[in-house]
Amino acid sequence: MKQIKQIIFSFALVVMTGFVLSVTAQTTSVLTVGLEKPNKIITAGDNSLLVAEGGTTTPNSGRVSLVNRTSGARRTIIDGLPSGVNNLGGPPAPSGPSGLKLHGHTLFLTIGPGDAVQNVGPGLESPNPNPSSPLYDSVLELNLPGKYEQLTSGFTLSLSDQTTLAGGGEVELTNADGLTLGIRMIADFPNYQPNPRPGFPNNQRASNIFGVELFQKNLYVVDASFNLIYRVEIADGSFEPFVTFPNRPNPLFPTMGGPFVEPVPDNIHRVGNQLLVPLLTGFPFVAGLAEVQTVALKGGDRETLIPNLTSAIDVLHVETDDLSGDRYYALEFSASMLGTPQNPGVALPGRLKFFAAPDAAPVTLVSNLISPTAMARDEATGDIFVTEIFPGRIIRVQIL
Repeated sequence: MKQIKQIIFSFALVVMTGFVLSVTAQTTSVLTVGLEKPNKIITAGDNSLLVAEGGTTTPNSGRVSLVNRTSGARRTIIDGLPSGVNNLGGPPAPSGPSGLKLHGHTLFLTIGPGDAVQNVGPGLESPNPNPSSPLYDSVLELNLPGKYEQLTSGFTLSLSDQTTLAGGGEVELTNADGLTLGIRMIADFPNYQPNPRPGFPNNQRASNIFGVELFQKNLYVVDASFNLIYRVEIADGSFEPFVTFPNRPNPLFPTMGGPFVEPVPDNIHRVGNQLLVPLLTGFPFVAGLAEVQTVALKGGDRETLIPNLTSAIDVLHVETDDLSGDRYYALEFSASMLGTPQNPGVALPGRLKFFAAPDAAPVTLVSNLISPTAMARDEATGDIFVTEIFPGRIIRVQIL
């Protein structure tokens, strides 16, 4: 079950690359290409977007890019970030920068599992004795320079810098223009935890830090493998599980998979005193089982907000100008991860859906996104920007 859940993105790389974007040109267009496994996207100042990129197959090639919302031009904010090839049960794929949150000139950046754990057999994981970085499954705080949107040269983090951060030190980088960027590691989460298997009592379960949100003096960080949200004290880096998402019954058992399906929280957003968390769900990726849940910041109570989704990967909340009610966009990684009876094993493209209210019937706005991972909205124009991880691009959706 664990390995199948972790290869969702690798699986899609194999079966989805044949799809071609065919939505009408006046509503959907390619904004940017050439990104390196983009995981998350957020809006930033001066008509910009910030993108967390997992990197290439080269170790420590993760980066954060700045993209102009109008022209699509890309510039590097920082590269050399922790990344490594993750081969846990599927084709090798880079894992590195995975989630970001901007607060003024402070950027909170999560780092995924990289190659901290290695596959040693079917369904078996073991700690990697030589990981490419000491910063996997962590949160970094980047203090961006003033007018960072106008940078003409980026910053580079070295492996020596990573070692300093892992040891509790702070790093100050200087770019070609003499500007500085300060970094510290806020929290370092467990890379794995014991998960004994028959015949392999030392089996481990890898973590998968995959998103971050901010409220007051705390960060809220989702782990898509341990199925929980950590609450992190920004000042001292202390953390504890805030809420855990339980497994749910598998409606296809015993014909497919085990008796339970894992929830797989894969993003997080704050709306007022609540957190919005999309639950992708693991194998067998049952249609209608994924959903968006709310989590109360006081007490951690959970409720279903938007049910009946498939492979939910992100959600956006929109306030209406006339105060007529809240609206939502939901992003699905695939309409069917396991394909159709006519084409079993060939995953369908992802979808962007609109909900006039949480309980309203959805309207599918885009139905052929290629491995979408996250979205951001331009409040002025209403345009939505969607990252596609395997093509390495951003799709602009003009809402008419």
